[in-house]
Amino acid sequence: MKGTKTRTVNSLGMFDLFKGIGMATVIFVHTAEAYSIDLGSGLSVTSFLLFIYREALMSAFYIASGFGFRKRSIGKCVQQQLRGILPPFLYTALATAGLHLLLHHHFFGSWTDAVAESEKVLAGFLLGLPHTSTYFGMSIFSCGPMWYLLTMAVGWIILDILFNAFPERYIPAAVAITAVLGWGTCLVWELPFCLSQGMTVVPYLYLGHVAKKRRWFDQPRLRWLFPAALVCMVVSAGGAILSGTTDNMSMGHWALGPVGIFVNGMIGLWIVNLFVRLSARADNFLTHTLEAVGRRSLNIFCVHTIELIAVPWYLFAAQFVSSPLLGLGAQYVLRCSFVALICLLLELRKRFVPGRTKKARLERSRARFQRYVARH
Repeated sequence: MKGTKTRTVNSLGMFDLFKGIGMATVIFVHTAEAYSIDLGSGLSVTSFLLFIYREALMSAFYIASGFGFRKRSIGKCVQQQLRGILPPFLYTALATAGLHLLLHHHFFGSWTDAVAESEKVLAGFLLGLPHTSTYFGMSIFSCGPMWYLLTMAVGWIILDILFNAFPERYIPAAVAITAVLGWGTCLVWELPFCLSQGMTVVPYLYLGHVAKKRRWFDQPRLRWLFPAALVCMVVSAGGAILSGTTDNMSMGHWALGPVGIFVNGMIGLWIVNLFVRLSARADNFLTHTLEAVGRRSLNIFCVHTIELIAVPWYLFAAQFVSSPLLGLGAQYVLRCSFVALICLLLELRKRFVPGRTKKARLERSRARFQRYVARH
């Protein structure tokens, strides 16, 4: 087992535990949004979870993604991102709109209304809107959690453009200016395809790239990281308390303005570092399970988007107004069970459908090589 752990720590698999816990948290937070559970003093569980989620978890996801960034030609970067994001994005869009159409008709009994509402869902995906916005005089729904994938792809492309356009010593300044421009465009208008949000996450991707380049996660201890993150936590919490709002990346809102973007980055870096070190030391059934979840995070993310948008969970939550804790627990279990079942079916299909097995792929590769040798 020691050999396995060492190998994990020095590869992209080092983030599997973090991604597993992150996906469980994302689903839980999206479930908690429908329930108001007061903790006293005006603070609710929902508000607290949203604060933790938006202040730290999202920036940490982008930092983990940036760990795999490397400079390449702009054309290759665009091609890579489109090839990686378009298939799951389009499949998710069609599945979400189709299921939304069926369920809306089932619960509300009108095909006309179901078609109209489902068109807004599909339009939100096609425009890549991170939140419900007004376009062409019509209110169009967001693409749900899929805005994260769009934003990550846009951020990767922008960061690659910066690396190709400027000498390396100017990259930090270019990254900071890009983030400020992204924040500014969020104030003016909601750009399609998450372009504004894509600019604001460039510092997080760059931070992940720097962490890999300087081997921060391989060092025994980063003495400066926790004090810096603690200061940023205090600053971020103070900004939220004084403004009465929490940061919301998808909405393009930061309580501290552009300063909040960089503050969140430091907090996210500390969280990623914490879980990387935990992954290297912990070796038990729970961590193995969470790592397995992390390795399937893309499928989980897509399936969660489908059920989050298409299923009218608010009807379920309305049945538990008097007992929100019970409703929260029941909905979370149902939601996780649905996601797990669909992901299992996807894996079974990949394993047993002809032409999709590892053996079939190897045979195709061997045949292509033989044809190449025969031609030459």
